[in-house]
Amino acid sequence: MLQPLLARRRPERILFLKHASAGDLHFETVNSPQLIRLSSEGPSAGAVVHCRIDALPFEEAAFDLVILHHLVSDGHENFLSEVFRVMAAGGDIVISGLNSTGLRNRIVNRKQRMPALKLDRVCHLLKSQSINVELCLLMGLGGFSRPAPRATWHGLGFPFADRVVLHGHHQSNIKSTNILRFKRVQPAGLASAALDGCSKREAVS
Repeated sequence: MLQPLLARRRPERILFLKHASAGDLHFETVNSPQLIRLSSEGPSAGAVVHCRIDALPFEEAAFDLVILHHLVSDGHENFLSEVFRVMAAGGDIVISGLNSTGLRNRIVNRKQRMPALKLDRVCHLLKSQSINVELCLLMGLGGFSRPAPRATWHGLGFPFADRVVLHGHHQSNIKSTNILRFKRVQPAGLASAALDGCSKREAVS
């Protein structure tokens, strides 16, 4: 899912956040974007930014693509408000993790204790943020790599699939912009006096 998305969207700025116990996710980009990698516990290897994921030091709408790897469970995580803040309008979000109903989560994940995705709740959260779930992949069964990834609507398909990958696209409300045209400003005789009065006004505590 990720490679075709990168080739199609060609994001210029990517934010990658992962759980400290999860393996890194390697992917190839086609246009050499600016890539920031962060871990839930301390910086990732070679990271140039050190911060908490619930206090991201980036401006609003800074990233075209945000990838969350083994971080999301039911959508109530505190850091998600920061994720939505730095995600650009019309941008994309990819959420990957273990399926909460899968056998791997029920058996193997007891030691690692990584968050397991609850699909319906996460999809409901994305919808509330004007993010349309464009693709949901369910893959693996009982800790194996098979069945192969299969696209399905969330909550359907393989109810016991091990891994889940969601792709959401932000539906920007800004469809078009119009250039505002103003009439020529007419000089006003009292403008200077009014401004002088404002500049000399003392603040009232």
